[in-house]
Amino acid sequence: MTARRLSICLSIAAILGLATVAHSEDAPGEVEITLDSGEAIRLQHFGEDGADIELDGLLREEAWRRIDAFDRMRVTEPDTLVETPYSSKVLLFYTDRGLYVGFDLEQPADTFVRRFTVRDDGETNRDFVSITLDTSGSGRFGYWMALALGDNQRDGTILPERQYSREWDGAWYGATEFTDAGWSAEFLIPWSQMAMPKSSGTRNIGLFVSRKVAHLNQRWSWPALPGSQARFISAFQPMHLDGVDPRQQWSLFPSVANTYDSVVDNMRYRAGFDAFWRPSTNFQLTATVNPDFGAVESDDVDINLTANETFFPEKRLFFQEGREIFNTTPRAGGNDNFNRFTMINTRRIGSRPRELDLPTGFELSDRQELRPADVIAAGKATGQLGALRYGIIAAVEDDTSYDVDGATLIQDGRNFGAIRAIYEDNFNAAYRGLGFISTLVTHPESDALVNGVDAHFLSTDGHWKIDGQLFHSDVDEEGSGIGVLGDIIYQPRQGLRHFLQLTYFDDTVDVNDFGFLQQNDMREIRYRIDITKSDITWARDIELFPFIRYRENSDGFRIGATAGIFFDMNLNNLDRMEGSLRWSPEIFDDRNSFDNGTFRGEEKPTVTLEYQTNTARKLSIFGRGEYRGEDTGGYQTELKVGANWQPFHNLRVEGSVEFGKRDGWLLHEEDQFFTEFNADIFQPELRVDFFPSAKQQLRVALQWVGIQAEEDRYYALPPGTTDLVDIPNPWPVGDRKSFSISQLNFQIRYRWQIAPLSDLFIVYTKGDRRDTELIEFNDMFRESWQDPLIDQIVLKIRYRLGS
Repeated sequence: MTARRLSICLSIAAILGLATVAHSEDAPGEVEITLDSGEAIRLQHFGEDGADIELDGLLREEAWRRIDAFDRMRVTEPDTLVETPYSSKVLLFYTDRGLYVGFDLEQPADTFVRRFTVRDDGETNRDFVSITLDTSGSGRFGYWMALALGDNQRDGTILPERQYSREWDGAWYGATEFTDAGWSAEFLIPWSQMAMPKSSGTRNIGLFVSRKVAHLNQRWSWPALPGSQARFISAFQPMHLDGVDPRQQWSLFPSVANTYDSVVDNMRYRAGFDAFWRPSTNFQLTATVNPDFGAVESDDVDINLTANETFFPEKRLFFQEGREIFNTTPRAGGNDNFNRFTMINTRRIGSRPRELDLPTGFELSDRQELRPADVIAAGKATGQLGALRYGIIAAVEDDTSYDVDGATLIQDGRNFGAIRAIYEDNFNAAYRGLGFISTLVTHPESDALVNGVDAHFLSTDGHWKIDGQLFHSDVDEEGSGIGVLGDIIYQPRQGLRHFLQLTYFDDTVDVNDFGFLQQNDMREIRYRIDITKSDITWARDIELFPFIRYRENSDGFRIGATAGIFFDMNLNNLDRMEGSLRWSPEIFDDRNSFDNGTFRGEEKPTVTLEYQTNTARKLSIFGRGEYRGEDTGGYQTELKVGANWQPFHNLRVEGSVEFGKRDGWLLHEEDQFFTEFNADIFQPELRVDFFPSAKQQLRVALQWVGIQAEEDRYYALPPGTTDLVDIPNPWPVGDRKSFSISQLNFQIRYRWQIAPLSDLFIVYTKGDRRDTELIEFNDMFRESWQDPLIDQIVLKIRYRLGS
């Protein structure tokens, strides 16, 4: 480690130390806020010896018999709010250690849907129960935990008003078991796992519990807060608890990883640790030293030949923990990459190093271009002082060395840092927040500083929700720029919601050294209506989403415009159908010429339709079709069919195959020249999961994409114009532009959850990404399989020690 790296690490330690010292002083008085959803319930407290709970899923201990049960659930999916056909009793008490929650659930035995999955699998349809806790007591933030029949766990965080995230894993305990009347579940949620305001005396915590009944494809909950209703976390059931002030907690996660890479015949050993320290309920300090973020989790295959970056979610536990404080806008989540914005994208840490300025005649290999940077250390502090929540994060990358034609070239690592604070209250509102964030990425070649302020408002009746953000970037290579976001939601009644989004980014704003912004230089307006109907006879429920959007750049060109409607419908037989109808007029593309001008594209219709049979059955099949226009008047079609087969609760087989055809696929070649291709796309996927127990998983997964693209027509974009001109082949004889692309991801993974947040991984990975001349699909696959870029096996163990 260089002296510069050592000094930076010491600076990080000093900053985090100052945060710790700040919490050694008396915090300002707690702002007293009480949820207004109804009369609070006061939970009974037991000593740990008096509770004496064996977490086996059976509610047979004396403590469960000494407390009253709540049976108040209503049907919320669909949003009918009718009484439930089966009883769902909820029991709650607490100790100095944590909150105990029991579920006594009535259900006929022949209707159980019990399925083992990996942790945090939210896609599988099965029976489960979940708990969401507003630990702030004021609708500011909270945690959720779900336990499926069979003991599989899911968890995450929640922000106002309904921003659920899976990017948190807690060390909590739970079990389920069959009973004579149905099944039951037990939870122990340690106080030490959750951030809470500093408080003495009575503590307020909001509660929301729900149950999924898979064979009915229904969700039941208490309080009855369907997704079509305006308020959520601010309308939780209030609970009063006395004397919840846990002692300080610590956790140490030593880890060892060995990686054998058969491509270069190399064995790599790496040892490190993560440390978590919570001296009080309202402060946590975390650090990682020499971490190995190796290939135990893999991203989906993605072939992207456009100028727009693909977003990949964070999967590393250290960066998931406590990250909710760094969310500044609702646009940080969701699946819409084109509308996604976040000031902090922790996947930047330990990603590929900055592009190396190579001497003339030197070239990196494909493996070297894909190589990520190593992280030396990272630290994070999160806490709360009265109505102020804050977070600090910092990370240091190691230098990366490349062996190029016998010469060793070095690329310096980057240093990342961010500070976040937000003041929250509910004066004349259900929720108000005013925040600030500052991020800094330093590198000898360029520094990037971004500062932003954000504001949030939810009206007392929940009808109005407003989120806004203003930010300024200053990047050495790009200069300075500004951006403004505004998100307004108006919900006058259940089942009807209006969305209005306003966006402005100037042509030099850039947050991508640490954050994620797919395109700058644009101003946009989006409007959407969400309509939910469940009082119909020909279907169980239907959601309609008519929308319109318009986008232009600073030169006044219309670079995006679409009008259309999406629909999502659950049928009475519990099959599901969804689709869309969209139309875009002529627009101007200012990105995919890669700084060689702006060109006009033709109007484009888009039609999609998807159908899936009842996922509660052992065999479920699905199909999806799409038709979409191309820039030069051609078309693109996709057809995907697949099946999910679960013959036993611990065996699952999923497979699909997708066929695509593009007639008129326009790609930039160089300078002002473009080529139009006719392409065939073939994408098979197969995944087999076997679970010897709920804590062990063996997965075999294969994803492959093959593309055959044959050149058809040629275009030029003359300077000063926006119309592509059809030209003869401008390339020398023999310089064919037809190509094939193959991308492979194959993995065999064994995972054993030894204890909460303690795992053993044995993972074999084979991966490849190659561009070649035009060849057959079977030749593409064979070459990727026989000569991959990645062919390695990883053995990793991580174990939690602590209080």
